[in-house]
Amino acid sequence: MSIKLTLKDTGISAAELEARRKDAREALEKVRSGELDFTGWVHQPTEFDEEKISEIYEAAETIRQKADVFLVLGVGGSFMGAKAVIDLLGGDGKTTVLFAGYNFSARYINNLLDEMEGKDVCLCVISKSGTTTETLSAYGIFKAWMIEKYGAEETARRTFVVTENRSNYLFDEATEEDCTIFDLAVDIGGRYSVLTPVGLLPVAVAGIDIAALMDGARSLAGDGDFPEEWLDYAITRQILAERGKNIEVFEFFDPYAAYIGEWLKQLFGESEGKNGVGIFPVSLMFSRDLHSMGQFLQQGTPCFFETFITAEETLTDVQIPETAMAPFAGKTIEQIGECAEKGVYDAHVAAGTPVISIKADAFSPKTTGELLYFFEIQCAVSALLSGVNPFDQPGVEAYKKEMRAYINEL
Repeated sequence: MSIKLTLKDTGISAAELEARRKDAREALEKVRSGELDFTGWVHQPTEFDEEKISEIYEAAETIRQKADVFLVLGVGGSFMGAKAVIDLLGGDGKTTVLFAGYNFSARYINNLLDEMEGKDVCLCVISKSGTTTETLSAYGIFKAWMIEKYGAEETARRTFVVTENRSNYLFDEATEEDCTIFDLAVDIGGRYSVLTPVGLLPVAVAGIDIAALMDGARSLAGDGDFPEEWLDYAITRQILAERGKNIEVFEFFDPYAAYIGEWLKQLFGESEGKNGVGIFPVSLMFSRDLHSMGQFLQQGTPCFFETFITAEETLTDVQIPETAMAPFAGKTIEQIGECAEKGVYDAHVAAGTPVISIKADAFSPKTTGELLYFFEIQCAVSALLSGVNPFDQPGVEAYKKEMRAYINEL
C-alpha cells in the first residue's frame, strides 16, 4: 500500500479506537453488500475491465486527434474529480481540457469562447439526470457555437455525452443526434463517480494513464483489500466531532492538489451534512494560507481538527542559488517545503489541535487512484457511523426546486 495513515497526534487512545472498530467494520460491510442504494461505485474498480478501459482510450484518442481543446460541461461530481486528477497529475499537454457548466457567469463563458476561437474543439456533456440546470444552459450556448463552426453533423461527431442509460432530455437528444454516449450507472451518484467515464474520459484525454489510476483503486476494492486499521480514520473523525471538533481542515502543500480539496469538500459535505449533524469540510493550501489562516489555526476557536494530505516524493526539485540570502542558499525548494510542513505540524500539535496525517508515496496515477477510493470508502463509513445515509442529498434537491420555480417565472 502506498498510503500511510498517522493518528498518533489526535488525542484519541488505542482503547477508544478499538471500542468502535466493530461498528466501522459493520458499516464497511453494509457499503459493500449492495443493500444501500447508489453503491455501484464500490465494486466499479474491479468491474471496470480492460474492454471498458479500452473503450475510454479509443474515444480519448479520437478526441486527441481532432481537438486542441476538450470542453467538459458538468457541475459538482460531474467535473470536480476529473479536474482534481488532471490538476494534480498534469497530463501531456497535447489536448487542453477545460471545464464549464458549473456556474452562471456570463463573463466566464465569454472568456472561454474567446479562448477557443481558432482552435479545434470537442465537447463533453456530463449530467447524471440529463437535466442539470448549470450544465444544460451552458450546453445550449456551446452547442450553438460548435454548429456555427462545424455544422450539425460534425458537431454531433465531436460531442460526447455521459448520462444515465435511460430516457432523459440529454440522453434522448444525444441518441437522436447519434452522439457518442457513455453510460453512468443508475446506482452511482455524482460525487462517487470519478472512477467511471465521468472522470476517466476527461483524464484520458489529458494524457493521463487511467489504467494505472484504476489499478490503484482496484488494489483496495477487492474483498479484504481495504486495511481494517485504515477505518480508524473514519472512527477518529466521529470521536473528534463528538468532542466538539465539527470542522475538518484538509491541508495541502502542493498547489496542484488544490482541487483534491474541492473534491473532498463535496464528497464529505454532501454525504454527511444531514439531520442536523456532519463535519464541515474546508481545505487550505500551504504555505500560502499560513499567511492568512495560520493565526486562526494556531490560536482561534478550537472547533476544528486538521488532516494533512501530502506525498513523500516529488517529480522535480529546484535548487536555490548559493548567491541567495542565508539560510536559504544552496538548499532546495522541496527541502524548505518539508521544513515548513514539519514546522506547521509540530506547532499545531503543540497548540492542542488534533492532527491527522495521510501521506502517499508520490502523486502518481496509481497512488491517486488509491487516494480517491480511500476517501470514498472513508466518507461512506464515517457517514454511516454518524447515523446518516451517505448517498442521498435531499437538501440539494430542495434548492434546485426553488431555483427552477424562479426560472419558470422569467
